[in-house]
Amino acid sequence: MGRQEQPLDPGHGPLARFACDLRDLRRRAGSPPYRELATRTHYSASTLAAATAGHRLPGAAVLAAFVGACGGDPEDWERRRIHTHILMTGPPSPSASSAPSPSPRPPARPARRWSTGLSAVMAAVCTFTVVAFAALVPGDSAALESDARTDRSRDAAMSMTRVRLPDDAGWLRTDSDIPGEYRNLIVEAGTTCHVPQVTPALIAAMLEAESGFDPALSDPEKDEYGIARWTPRVLRYYLPPERQTTVPVPPFTPEDSIPAMGRMLCAIAPELEGVPGDPALNLAAAYRTATWIVQRQDAGLRDIQPYLDRVRSNLRRYRPTSGSS
Repeated sequence: MGRQEQPLDPGHGPLARFACDLRDLRRRAGSPPYRELATRTHYSASTLAAATAGHRLPGAAVLAAFVGACGGDPEDWERRRIHTHILMTGPPSPSASSAPSPSPRPPARPARRWSTGLSAVMAAVCTFTVVAFAALVPGDSAALESDARTDRSRDAAMSMTRVRLPDDAGWLRTDSDIPGEYRNLIVEAGTTCHVPQVTPALIAAMLEAESGFDPALSDPEKDEYGIARWTPRVLRYYLPPERQTTVPVPPFTPEDSIPAMGRMLCAIAPELEGVPGDPALNLAAAYRTATWIVQRQDAGLRDIQPYLDRVRSNLRRYRPTSGSS
């Protein structure tokens, strides 16, 4: 007899909605037994069943295996998982008590993927909201350690302010090809959170590899636009909260695209802790593909090796020399 699942009410919150949607994905795949899914994924039936139980979010690798076995898009579901965690841990909306929370389906960027406010108060709200993106999305193990790490990240981000330096030579080489008009935005994006590998040099290195610093880039075939090659449906979730209700329409300005890149890197950095390799290049790879691909050292990484080589080379060129700080 098949495993009996406890009923879930999607109205109980984002975690319950996420679990209900996973169950629906399995039903649309023909309701394969968890034992059958276990043979396809090499995860135990109990681990896969826990992913849909609604007690906590599954880890990225388990989710990717479950979704793939049920015919879904792992990258799309990974974006949804991160966004669900944001809904669970972020500051409450002013209207949260009077209106039901929305149920968006944040997609994966085609493998990747605020910053001005109307007043100082709005700037403070945006700074607080960055905490949710920088927080660790809990997985299937080390939950207590993950929660503690999330709290530390939240406390640190609460005290952060936007970096505006009269001289940015301490962050970026002055003799590089980084366009002067983007340097402040790059420094801002690279100092969004207290994650050592998220730096202005990494932001600049990735922007050059993505577009050659071309703010007018337009690639309709891949649905990627602007200096950071954002996909509209993904950029949406890295804009300020008040702009996340609709999918943005290209062209995308550097003022939106560059800070959003920093927010995304801060959001996914905790997911890559402990993954072998250069932490900065792991972030670049996850931006270009997905966190679970980097976690599992998936074969897809070979396809983007030229991109990673370019980011690595750019980092050497953009990092300031010891004498310039």
